Amino acid sequence: MRKYAIALATTIFGIHGAGAATLLFDNFDSTGTLHAPGGNWVGDGIFTPNSGPGPVIGTPSVDLVGNVNGPAFFSNLAFNGNSIDLDGTTGSGNVPAASIISGLLSSADGVTVTFELAGNLRGALPQTTVVSFGGQSFSFTPLASQPYTLETVFFTATSGFLSFTDTGPSNQQGNLIDDVTVTTGVPELSTWAMMILGFFGVGFLAYRPKTRQSFRLA
Repeated sequence: MRKYAIALATTIFGIHGAGAATLLFDNFDSTGTLHAPGGNWVGDGIFTPNSGPGPVIGTPSVDLVGNVNGPAFFSNLAFNGNSIDLDGTTGSGNVPAASIISGLLSSADGVTVTFELAGNLRGALPQTTVVSFGGQSFSFTPLASQPYTLETVFFTATSGFLSFTDTGPSNQQGNLIDDVTVTTGVPELSTWAMMILGFFGVGFLAYRPKTRQSFRLA
């Protein structure tokens, strides 16, 4: 019975992914030849700093960190390519600390956004990252010591600019983000209902044999 439950769950979870198309992907590695890891990142054509045309001293900025400069500041994090530090090097007290923004994205079915998020990893107080699209937002406040963790958010908005913002005030020790992917579509209400039923079904079928065995032993 358990194998049928697993098959049922696989079918349910496959409903959402079947027709999804990738609208955006950025691992922030392609800028290595254009702008080596360092302060005041100027963008890569997919995301750009949302604080004016390039780095402006005294305004919020983001930093590009990686194998070149990352180990000096993030000794407890193994780097594989570049990442974005959402609180840059242009001073303290900026509100928000910094933000990056994409070009215009659109999907009639809304969008799913996945990304890797880590805490500041430098012993500072936890920072808050706000992910926004089409007037909708989600907030994340990871522990400062949190390693890269895969996060997923669903936006029902059909068009907009995707942004990641460190709310500040800036202290030059922001959260880190990497591997941002945007795909079309979000789960429909009927899909959510089927997923919930699937969870109950898997739990019920997995639990029944144990219940019967305990009864006989009693």
